[in-house]
Order: sequence, then structure tokens, then C-alpha cells
Amino acid sequence: MCNLEDLRVRPLHRLDNRGTPCALGLIRASEAMEALPRGAVLEIFSKDVYAPYEVPTWAGKYGYRILKHERRGVFPFRYHRFLVEKP
Repeated sequence: MCNLEDLRVRPLHRLDNRGTPCALGLIRASEAMEALPRGAVLEIFSKDVYAPYEVPTWAGKYGYRILKHERRGVFPFRYHRFLVEKP
């Protein structure tokens, strides 16, 4: 199903961390954000249960802005999706 809100924000880069531990996922996210230009949006997928706490903390530490966080999928394939903007 198409979400009209998603059409307004187009991620420049997608990072699929669903098979990655959160600590390594945040390192990969930092590397991806460094490579992106200002104003770009990174879409991050994670299955880590702590991602809803760790990703916003990471974003705040580096001055990134969480545009959206949602849970997708059904158990046992549920995951988190974040849209993070680089100011």
C-alpha cells in the first residue's frame, strides 16, 4: 500500500541493517551519512529490538534529524524503518 507521506521524502540512500547487530549497524549508518550531502535522507532498516532507542540517540549525538520511525512487517519478520536527515 502506498503511503503519500513517503512520496514527499525521498531517501537518497538505503541501508539494510536487518541482519546486522545494532552497534555495527550504527557504524555503517555513520559511514553512509558521512558520504551523503547536506539535506540528504538515509533510510535505515533494522530488526534490532534496541533500535528505537539507539538510533535516535545516535542521530541526536551527531545532529541528524529523525524524520520518521515506524515498525513494519509481521512477526517474526517485523523490523524498524527510520528516515534520517543530514542537516
